[in-house]
Amino acid sequence: MCSNAYSFIMFQVRVMSVGDYSFAVDLANTMSWGMNVADFGFNQFLESAGCLVLFDGSSPVGIATCISFGNVGWFGNFIVKPEYRKCGAGRLLLEYAINYLKSRGVENIGLYVYPYLEEYYGKFGFKADNVVLTVMCNDNVQIDDGGSFNFEVAPDFSVLSRFDCEFFGADRSRVLRSILQEKSSLCYASFDGDGEMVGYIVSKNCGSVSEVGPLVCRPGRVDVAFGLLKAMLQRLVNRSVVLYLFQGQVESRVFEVFLLSAGFRKSFSLLRMFLGESKVQSGVYLVESLERG
Repeated sequence: MCSNAYSFIMFQVRVMSVGDYSFAVDLANTMSWGMNVADFGFNQFLESAGCLVLFDGSSPVGIATCISFGNVGWFGNFIVKPEYRKCGAGRLLLEYAINYLKSRGVENIGLYVYPYLEEYYGKFGFKADNVVLTVMCNDNVQIDDGGSFNFEVAPDFSVLSRFDCEFFGADRSRVLRSILQEKSSLCYASFDGDGEMVGYIVSKNCGSVSEVGPLVCRPGRVDVAFGLLKAMLQRLVNRSVVLYLFQGQVESRVFEVFLLSAGFRKSFSLLRMFLGESKVQSGVYLVESLERG
């Protein structure tokens, strides 16, 4: 255990191994994040060198995961044991992650943080630019029939990935491909009369839990975004559902009211912060995940 502000010199950062997963899950879930071994396995499958463990000698004391999408990177699951939080441990781990992403060619780094940590991350140059509201339904989602909505199941992946890149500002194809290759995942997309994609939505389903997102739609087509969300939720009855809703768009209030009426409850809000310029465009309604943007 560190005892003063100079004790960071005994810390080491190493790439996470399978043997570290149990520690990572236990530490992450002290914050009630609901992480499991598969979550860390997936993050490491996507970018093995971006999953990090901070050690004090031979004892693991902190974790972080990060992923690069060309010139955009994302940072998540950052946590150190409480007794190590005021002696340089967190700073060392955060700076290591930032330097790792920059070594991968990343110029802009995003993350989600609790509002009370805005000042802390601000010291490293991160600036808040949006708010994400986490909403959950642990019982049965209540969605009325509401008529029909035309959409395509499992759209052409190359079309979807190009569309996503246009709005996210970077190529997330390896993440999206890995998600959509899972047999349990669902993906719906809407197209206009000329065959151009207007919007899409994904649900990642594991056991009895579904995480809905991303939901991306062209600006001005909130009708399509709403239709995609409703169509997806109609498939997720008798499941626990969680999603992360951006608050920085006029339409967000419409989605929030709808979700609360459907049995969802507000859980917590996070700030989206960027080191560098945010590349995310208007039209991203639901976040893919808190770990990967």
